[in-house]
Amino acid sequence: MKYINMIKRAGFIPALFLFMIIACHNIAKAQGIKFNRDISPAEGIITPQEKPYREEICLNGRWDFQPVAIPQGWIANKGVAPELTAPEAGKWEETKIKIPSPWNVNNWGGGSNVGKGTNQPYAPSSVYYPSYPKSWESVRMGWLKRRFSVPAKWVGKRIIVHFEAIMGDFVVMINGKKAAQHFGDYLPFDVDVTDFVKSNQSNELLVGVRNRNLFNKTDAKYRYFRSTYPPGSNTDGLVGIWQDVFLVAVPPVRITNVFVKPWVDKDLLEFDLQLINQTKKAQKISLAGNIKQWINLAGKDVLTAPEIKWQLGKIALINIATSSITLQPGELKKITLSTKVKGRLKYWSPATPNLYTVVLNVNNQKQVIDTKSERFGWRQFKINGKDFYLNGSKIQCFADIQHPFGAYVESRRFAYAWFKMIKDFGGNAVRLHAQPWPATYLSLADEMGLMVLDEAALFGSSLSLNFGEEISWERTAKHVDDLVMRDRNHPAVIGWSAGNELFAISAYNKPTPDIAAIWEEKSVALARRPALLDPTRDFITDDGDEDMHGKLAVWSKHFSHGITLERLPKVVGKPLVVGESGATYYGKPNQLVQFAGDKPYESYYGRNEALAVDVYQNVIKMAKPLLAYYSPSEVSWFGIEHMNLGYSDYSRLPDLNDGIFAGKPYEEGKPGYQIERIPPYVTTFNPGLDPSLPLYKPLPMFEALKAAMAGKPGKWDHILDTARQQKFIPTEAKFSRAIFIGKMDGALAKFFNNIGLSLDGNKETASLIIIDGDNVAASELEQNKAIIDRVKKNGGFVWVLVSGNNQPSKAVNDLLPFALQLGEFKTTDLQSNKADAVGKLFSIRDLYFSEMNGDKYILKQAIEGDILNHGSIVLEAGEIDWNLLLGFPENKKCAQVVLYEHLIKPKNAAMLNLPFGKANLGVSSIDYNILNQTTSVFWQKLCNAMAIRLTDKAAATDSGAKKQHDLLMDGPIN
Repeated sequence: MKYINMIKRAGFIPALFLFMIIACHNIAKAQGIKFNRDISPAEGIITPQEKPYREEICLNGRWDFQPVAIPQGWIANKGVAPELTAPEAGKWEETKIKIPSPWNVNNWGGGSNVGKGTNQPYAPSSVYYPSYPKSWESVRMGWLKRRFSVPAKWVGKRIIVHFEAIMGDFVVMINGKKAAQHFGDYLPFDVDVTDFVKSNQSNELLVGVRNRNLFNKTDAKYRYFRSTYPPGSNTDGLVGIWQDVFLVAVPPVRITNVFVKPWVDKDLLEFDLQLINQTKKAQKISLAGNIKQWINLAGKDVLTAPEIKWQLGKIALINIATSSITLQPGELKKITLSTKVKGRLKYWSPATPNLYTVVLNVNNQKQVIDTKSERFGWRQFKINGKDFYLNGSKIQCFADIQHPFGAYVESRRFAYAWFKMIKDFGGNAVRLHAQPWPATYLSLADEMGLMVLDEAALFGSSLSLNFGEEISWERTAKHVDDLVMRDRNHPAVIGWSAGNELFAISAYNKPTPDIAAIWEEKSVALARRPALLDPTRDFITDDGDEDMHGKLAVWSKHFSHGITLERLPKVVGKPLVVGESGATYYGKPNQLVQFAGDKPYESYYGRNEALAVDVYQNVIKMAKPLLAYYSPSEVSWFGIEHMNLGYSDYSRLPDLNDGIFAGKPYEEGKPGYQIERIPPYVTTFNPGLDPSLPLYKPLPMFEALKAAMAGKPGKWDHILDTARQQKFIPTEAKFSRAIFIGKMDGALAKFFNNIGLSLDGNKETASLIIIDGDNVAASELEQNKAIIDRVKKNGGFVWVLVSGNNQPSKAVNDLLPFALQLGEFKTTDLQSNKADAVGKLFSIRDLYFSEMNGDKYILKQAIEGDILNHGSIVLEAGEIDWNLLLGFPENKKCAQVVLYEHLIKPKNAAMLNLPFGKANLGVSSIDYNILNQTTSVFWQKLCNAMAIRLTDKAAATDSGAKKQHDLLMDGPIN
């Protein structure tokens, strides 16, 4: 009964497996799999070369957590967050939080454990930390606490707490004193706590965090305005310490930053250094260094390739000449060192990702006092007219994008799987989309050879950005600077994107031209900021925003489906970039028939065949001949199938016992996420976690892209028109009037009047009887018994209709030769039985209702049970419910469709035809209360197929207001 109840709660196909459970008397157990390696391999921030002079203690581990309630009376969306009150003794949660992770991490992805009520299907679970209380998911402010000790040998060094990233406005307290406050997001932040800590004693570290959305400010004029910060995508609601934390000891005289500038065209390597003297005396120092090969010792298989293992070559390939300077007390100074390469370094490229490390030593004339190392690649990416050049040779970029749909993206294993998939289809680039991704993605791209377009979190597609507040621009400018400072030494990074689809802000908020011009100028200024910190890259853009009326160095646009060559600029003097392309996330079957006929209606795979034709044509006809950079829209999400990690029992919905579980004991003080569980269907990748599954499951879109990249012909090089629209040929009419048994003022009678069927048939001669299965009383059937018997004896048609919103009346079940049993089975789409005389007249397009306004669920209860064994099914629930894809955001839609397609479905019917003496008895549970243009056409065809003549056209009614275009659900706009 446990699973029966769970399925009923799910609301979709709720009696799905009842027949199996009753037959087998055995409910399968959950199939969770333990993974006995690090789910998220990581390393510290101090390299072995630096460790004699710099040391670290990883502060990851179990921290105390204390939620803070939002005070009563606080008014939201005014731009002023509530005060974060001090933590209270005795109020700390019993459960410890495992840092790093947001405290509301189990909301990341928005999944549910089972469907909720009757309106929500099962969505992929987002419970990555089952140990966390559910109450944490709604907490918006709180305190995080742990204790640490500073080793005695660190005396004389500067002590820094390094946060890789905290999501939210946060304050750092050391031993009860405020050390720093910062509005945080995706990027690192250092707090010098030297003056607050006690050496060789226990110290208290308190971090208080307020959710960024507490600082939201709405606007009376621009209704979408909300976020006063760059929100990113699918991470906006996260809050807490969600990246690694380290306690670091560094010399007071040291190098604080190294920027490696590889000027390949000049055969010159430059090193911009920033040095600091935090002593009270002037310091005369000398600088020198060398360059060695960075050697990757990681394995080659799926389990060991993402695990970090490396060393430097023993031989210095280049020695950097000594340079002497004097640093005054407290001085921060910048200097540049340089050296000619003279062929001693090999190029970094996607085909040859050669890496090197520069090791720089600071000497105080007596001894080395600091060492700083930085990994880099010898490569230069430039724009030359309309083309990109890498190391002097023309190159085209073929890329992919992805949203961070859940905590699994924190794992280097998943980064590896994504990048391997890109390489497999012939790609060489990736746009780390919609916000800064964890630094491990950049490091892995360096190592695997993928060119990265690095993007800030100014996610215009969310429409929430509040361009009217100056603080929004200030925070975003700081954010863009921090991104460049974090990532500019990665050779994989070929360019910077300040944001995504910023045009949408004006398109939806509709400002006056002068205001729109101000917003554009500020957006251009943001896009130009990276050049101030990084002169080595001229590929700078706002992705999808063209070139801001000629003000940016590349032209970048996002295209919908089809070949849209006419939308490319006529005059080409700069590189053309199509950063997203295709109908992957929004395409409805009726939009995709142009590529594959009926296939997009038939299944998720069939829809993908249409996407495959589109992407193949775009690569061959547009990307290869005309573009410098091309990316379909999320091959990683739509071109490969969602993974049933740790789950394969399709006789039931997944539960919290399914998925991949950490097999290794939790370790304190270890870098990287130690995720407790990765649920099934949250991702399309399996980086060795489930040994029964491959790394990924290619769909036609992936295969077509791979073929196009290789220049190979295939079935996608033409329109897949093998399944054409079936022409409906109505049956010759036999019935023109009906006898109605039931309430003449009820919903069913009104329905037939609306679709044009006369219900005033001659009781002596009429051979069509309509029975109101919801409401008919026994007395009414008794009064009409002679008529029913006459039709049963002489031939005709008796049609019993129930709306599917109720169980049939007892009187109907007394009339029927077999019990009419309805089971809750919601779907928007039907399919026909081609072996049935009526069913064979319908094409799959005739039975597609997912795009209606208002109530889309044409079937709410299906006919089931023994009655199905005695008649012919005419119509039944479709194999796929397209509303599960079209009506849901990206983080849910694909997984829902794939899961529900795989589930074992019971035999069911939406309409059944039974023998009834010499007559036919039709039983329908299709919801006749939904009457609009789409359903009117369907009911006309159904009546025509059953030889019923309608007197006039159906009276269609609009069942809901027209839906406003949604950029994230309905695709690009011009």
